[in-house]
Amino acid sequence: MYKKFFAAILAVIYITVFTASCRSIETAETVPVTSTASAQEANTIPNGGFAGVLYEDTRVTAATAAPIPGMIHTRTSALEAEDEPETEGTSGTAETTAAPEEQSSAATTTRAPADTAPDMMISETTAATSAPVTTAETTTTAAETTPAVQPAPSGTYPRNSYSAMNHSYVKAVWISYIELSAFYRKSEAEFRQGFAQMLDKCTDLGINTVYVHVRAFGDAYYYSDLYPFAKQLSGTLGTRTDYDPLKIMISEAHSRNLSFHAWINPMRLCVAADMPSVSQEYAVGKWYSGAENGKYIVNVNGTYFLNPAYDETRKLIADGVREIVSRYDVDGIHIDDYFYPTTDTSFDSDAYSKSGVQGLDSFRIEKCSAMVKEIYTAVHECGSALFGAAPQGNNYNNLHVLYANTKAWAKGGYIDYFTPQIYYGFENGAVPFADNVEEWKSIVSGTGIKLIAGLAVYKCGAEDKWAGTGKYEWQNTDTMLKRQKEYADKAGCGGIALYSYNYLFSPSYTNSAIGNEINNLKPLLTE
Repeated sequence: MYKKFFAAILAVIYITVFTASCRSIETAETVPVTSTASAQEANTIPNGGFAGVLYEDTRVTAATAAPIPGMIHTRTSALEAEDEPETEGTSGTAETTAAPEEQSSAATTTRAPADTAPDMMISETTAATSAPVTTAETTTTAAETTPAVQPAPSGTYPRNSYSAMNHSYVKAVWISYIELSAFYRKSEAEFRQGFAQMLDKCTDLGINTVYVHVRAFGDAYYYSDLYPFAKQLSGTLGTRTDYDPLKIMISEAHSRNLSFHAWINPMRLCVAADMPSVSQEYAVGKWYSGAENGKYIVNVNGTYFLNPAYDETRKLIADGVREIVSRYDVDGIHIDDYFYPTTDTSFDSDAYSKSGVQGLDSFRIEKCSAMVKEIYTAVHECGSALFGAAPQGNNYNNLHVLYANTKAWAKGGYIDYFTPQIYYGFENGAVPFADNVEEWKSIVSGTGIKLIAGLAVYKCGAEDKWAGTGKYEWQNTDTMLKRQKEYADKAGCGGIALYSYNYLFSPSYTNSAIGNEINNLKPLLTE
């Protein structure tokens, strides 16, 4: 008893000092979670994610999580079979390439044993499909299937007639806003040429799908009526280039038979210093200058975030998706794990106090799921694109820190694919790769949702500091990615995704260990 007490005191001291330095470090190594949790629950979180978060054992987390109203979707046995393959991010200011799993919080949160958190049970039937899936051996169009709930398009965002192209077996790569930075403030010809060269490298490796950032900080890498144009591209927030970058990127991708998924961070906005520059013609600009500042939009350690507790903010997020799918021929909308940016109770205290929901964790889980549901509806309302998410590999962290109930999303049928960031080695002492793949397979089993395993190229040849017994595993092999792909295929995953472009192709990021890994993986991608 006393040992636990003194251990907790030491943990708090450690966290106070350590997390202050880790909050904005995008490429920091993983940090152990301090608690009496099992090794599975105390999983490592790559690259600064929730560095040193202290969990308390005394409170049940999410025990009263409520279902999303009206979420009744249907599935068929055909869809269940279709899930099998037929062939085989941060601080808002850091200028480093951050894996989608990367997100940090120095706040103390609470936890319960993993088996106490419910799945937010959502009714299912077996009459029809609710998630478009791919069927052709090489490519297919999502328009061939329709969601169970397909509202009539609004006049503002008419349904796009484009038939989305998605591959039955996905070989994807993430291309972040930082990886596009070589073409910022360039001419149209230079932007097109630079992006085309990136895609040529991808296709040479055997890649058939790209997840490309189009909104990273509440900005737009396209012509938007809802979000200001990205300052990275033009030099000034809200000032457009004389060409539409998204149209160019889609055109170049499709000319190479690459499926293009528009990657957005739904809640993250720009840094506080840039907020005064957001025009009041945009909702975010109005909210910043009004009483909504601190409610609809909240400053968390110098970066603003949309608060999903409000109907208005979730509508803005969903309408932003409608705008993309309605106006651009994207093959998918892709979100990563930038959900709640903090566990601090002040983030949404006003909305929570008025909600009547018992338990802040339950409230946040409900609002996060509502946001995901609304994105799903928006995607399928306006086109044939798919909707996918790249949550953390560790579902304990997803639920108890990010308030993302991936099991509920799967059971509810408001996701088309998961690309979890399974950034662990086979010998990881907390979450072995194989165990995590099997956990995700159980989550999507019987739902028709495609599972694509996200793999960590950036760890090749590096010490996995917080992996326990697997600390040196990535240094003692040059076949990690190859073996992980083989395992994922055998487990029935619908593909893999590699994080990220820079670690695959950029000289300042790659090294000989990565090169050897890719040489061993490439034959499996190009066969």
